Order: sequence, then structure tokens, then C-alpha cells
Amino acid sequence: MSKNITIIIGGSGGIGRSVVRKFLTKNDEVIVLDKNEIIDSKILSNEKFHFIKVDVTNIDELIKAKESIEEKYGYANNVVSMAGINMKSEIGGMDTITFEDIDKSIKLNLNSHIYIVKIFKDMLKQSNQENKTITMISSINAITDHGLPAYSAAKAGLYGFMKSIAKELSQEKIRINTNSLGTVPHNSDVIEGNTYFEEKLKDIAIKEFVKPTDVANTIYYLIYKMQGIIGQNIILDNGQSI
Repeated sequence: MSKNITIIIGGSGGIGRSVVRKFLTKNDEVIVLDKNEIIDSKILSNEKFHFIKVDVTNIDELIKAKESIEEKYGYANNVVSMAGINMKSEIGGMDTITFEDIDKSIKLNLNSHIYIVKIFKDMLKQSNQENKTITMISSINAITDHGLPAYSAAKAGLYGFMKSIAKELSQEKIRINTNSLGTVPHNSDVIEGNTYFEEKLKDIAIKEFVKPTDVANTIYYLIYKMQGIIGQNIILDNGQSI
């Protein structure tokens, strides 16, 4: 049987590293595309981990990365598109967000995911395995009011994009879904005494934040254990959006 090749875009952050570790534990060949290198000795020492430095908003760099992976492996089974962050100027809403940050947010949080699907979908078609997936990380900002106007618009656009191409990709037996996250602190040390997180906690039904490992488990199970799910938005927020 062919090996599983999982490409994780934006895998160097706190959540991304948990996802990378999960797939490495399950013996996938994991290729991370990110502009920031991973600083984690256990990941770096794993012979199944590979890293390509890429600015995900740069189409030429994404194409070169795809060609490099294609030359080595010829195919991929899974693409997990995780890149994204809100811009500081939009924290105060429409009064504070700059025009420059509107453009940056849409390019990073929406356009880059569209680029990635367009560029990498053909690699999934080359796989001879039945299970081929694209998973894009969205946010509950797409479905409920948490401010961040450009970020929220981009994440809502991501859901609309996924729905618009789900049937098209399914013709090639490629499943695409989005996973919308609530607030996910990268580690427990940043929560205590932090007014931002204390306020966010009030919105959560069970008064506990989703952990990066929860995100990793959800993505893994969505890909390998819940293979009947196509064109859906899986919300992971401990009830923050209800």
C-alpha cells in the first residue's frame, strides 16, 4: 500500500505543531509549508517530517513547493490548510482597521486557501488511495459576532468557497471540509491573569477552552475515521458560538 502523504500548510504555530505531531505519530509522511520554521526537537528529529519555507500568499512560492513535493513523491493524500491570523488594527473594529490590513487579511485568510486548493488538488488526484482530503481551518468568527471585520469576512468566505467546490472535487473522490475553531490558547500558561482570555471564557458553554490537541484529534478523525463527511463545516469551540 502507498504511504500516506499529508501536507500541512501553516504548521509551525502552536496549533499547527499539535497537528503535525498527531500525523507523525500515525506514521504519515508530513510536509509542512510555512514561512516560519518549526522549533520542536521531537518533530525535527522525526525522519518522516519535512519542511519547505513558503509564504502562502505568494503563488510562485506555492507552485515551487508543489513541484518539489511532486518530484519527490508524485502525489499527496491530504492537504490541511491552516494559515491565518487576524490583523492588530482590526481589534477595534471598523473605526481602527486600516485599508492595508483589510487587504492583508483577505489575502492571508481567504485567498491563500483558494490558491492552495487550486495548486495542490492535482496532487491528490494522482493518489491511488480511496481516501483523499482537503481540510481548511476556519473560525467561529465566520458564523457569530466576535469582532475582527476583515478576518470574519475572510473566514465566512472560506466556508462559502468550500461549499462551492465540494461536489466538483467529489467527482475525483476528494473530500473537502472546513473546521471552524473557537478561541484556542496555544498553551495554558497564557490564560491565567490574561483579561482577553478571561473575557472569552465567559462566552464558552462549558467554561473550558479547546486545546491544540483537540484540534489535532478532530482533523485526524475527520480525515481518517469519518470518511462519509463531505462539504461540511465542523465547529470545534466547546459551545462558544451557541
